[in-house]
Amino acid sequence: MMDRKLIEMKPVEIARQDFETEEGEGIRIYSKMQASLFGLPLRSVLICVAFLLMALGITLAVILSTSSSKFPAPPSTEGVEFIQKNSSSQHDESVEASLPVPNTTNTTNPPADLPPLPVVIYKYLDYASIVDRLHSLKAEFGDLVDIYTTQQKYGLSSAGKCYINGPDKDCDVWVIRITNKLKFTQNTPQVFFSGTLHGNERVGPTTVVEFATLLLRSYSRDAWAKRLIDTRAITIMPAANALGYSQNVREENGVDPNRDFAWDQQASSCMKTIAARSINEVWLDHIFQLSITFHGGDHLIAYPWGDTIHCQGNWYSCSGGWQAPDETGMNDLTVGLRKFVGKFASGRGVVEEYNTGALNDPRVIYPVNGGMEDWAYGASWDNEGLVKCSPSSFDGYSAAKTTYNNATNRAINLLVETAFEKTPSESLLGSSEEVLVGGGGKGNGHVARNIRLCWFLADMVQPWLEIVKVDELPNLVTPGFKFSVTWEAGGAISITEAKIVCSSSASSENLCSSTTITNRKLWEDGKKLPSIKSQVQLLASAPAGAVSLYIMAKFDQEWASPSRNEASKGQPQTHFVRARTDASWLAINEKGDGKSVVTGRVWWSSNRITFNVKSRRRAI
Repeated sequence: MMDRKLIEMKPVEIARQDFETEEGEGIRIYSKMQASLFGLPLRSVLICVAFLLMALGITLAVILSTSSSKFPAPPSTEGVEFIQKNSSSQHDESVEASLPVPNTTNTTNPPADLPPLPVVIYKYLDYASIVDRLHSLKAEFGDLVDIYTTQQKYGLSSAGKCYINGPDKDCDVWVIRITNKLKFTQNTPQVFFSGTLHGNERVGPTTVVEFATLLLRSYSRDAWAKRLIDTRAITIMPAANALGYSQNVREENGVDPNRDFAWDQQASSCMKTIAARSINEVWLDHIFQLSITFHGGDHLIAYPWGDTIHCQGNWYSCSGGWQAPDETGMNDLTVGLRKFVGKFASGRGVVEEYNTGALNDPRVIYPVNGGMEDWAYGASWDNEGLVKCSPSSFDGYSAAKTTYNNATNRAINLLVETAFEKTPSESLLGSSEEVLVGGGGKGNGHVARNIRLCWFLADMVQPWLEIVKVDELPNLVTPGFKFSVTWEAGGAISITEAKIVCSSSASSENLCSSTTITNRKLWEDGKKLPSIKSQVQLLASAPAGAVSLYIMAKFDQEWASPSRNEASKGQPQTHFVRARTDASWLAINEKGDGKSVVTGRVWWSSNRITFNVKSRRRAI
């Protein structure tokens, strides 16, 4: 299951090493041996030397190994190799029984002695509480967290004054970024969450802050949390419309921030708000593959297109709106989110699963000018909707800030309308009890299920594979030997194709035989399907020496097909889809604190397990 304890492979405990060579230890051992044998009869000397050579010939080393491939390793980077070294390729069966058997199960789960996190009853967080929480998380998890304001980092004005432990404080826009800084690279996939563009839609800000809190406090306790922080970079802006949220009003100084982006809008009527500018500045510095913007007043998850350009009829009803090129992937993603989020009972009846579909589908919602969703999706590749903004507010904003390279704005940015009420009763927000149970656990509610939504989206940004168990192997494996491998996959909706690979420097062929898995779903009605157990047989022709075993898989390949109408502009355009379906895909953004890179691949590989194959006997 996805919420199982993390399985990290660890070197096997071996009996005391008698022949360590670090710091001259080998020389000291040799000197002691000379002293102990000095003066003994020749026969005794020869016997001792023979035993010593035998011990040297069967010395075992067990080391960790990670997957290597043409592209950077997938998120699962911790594995194990079992390498049994001998002084020659000849195998002496008389000593095989003395070799320790490799341990092929993991023994390094997160600490079992840590108490479970206390159950949190979710309550709305006001602007001051959000600022306090972000500082608290930074103090507690400094190696995993950075916080800043867009005023500090980008020199933006504050939209106005907020009440923070007293009146007349600047209403700054705060950002928190979560990632394992020691493991972060330019290839780490990135996701973005916006808590609120409309200040009176209250579920989103509390959701994203409680998501950040749960994720960080689960890092040492939960396998899934550790994987997300170690292998993703998660940027959260709890209240882009900080002024509106502080005042509990929709607009920022009378301007709607979700009509203020550089898309399908008049040049003088976009980037007028600090909310839109704050998001714009952060996006210019990164490559986000997936994103959510939280709202309230409806009950849905929707994706582009959602502008008036891609409507076939009246702009408001948009009957038969054009499909986006990434329609297939976006639809599968939102259906998966809907099922994992689930429904829950309230005092007024059942809060059903989210409605899903395109923003320009009148059965879902209606199109708008200047929406964040289409801007985040199309501004790097579709010039039809792009606008160079020239607002006059806050002393203006350079038109160069709405000139985008071909990498930054190719995200699937989902509109999430959390509830028909803009501020649901606090009693319906839920708690952290069983918060990650697919479909909803005991503490389900508006905040709880949207924490689950954030969690799922962060996982989906990149596929991963992990071998979690291999049947107990003999010390030297005989050609033709049969065993089983248990493995898991995630970061995807389905496996298109998967196979076991056994490779050796002595052969170019796959040295293992197993059944190829095709078209296997990873999720069923919001639940993660069990681990996969594959039966494997080493080929009878396998040469002697070290063999590496790993899983290779393709994911979600059906997303590569163009959408179903001609106006979709052909092939998918998002990093999310192309990075897993197109090996030639490469996107680079050199702006910001460091370069961001998205590299495509079709085949993804797991951690590796390496074992030794005994030589085949020749007929005499």
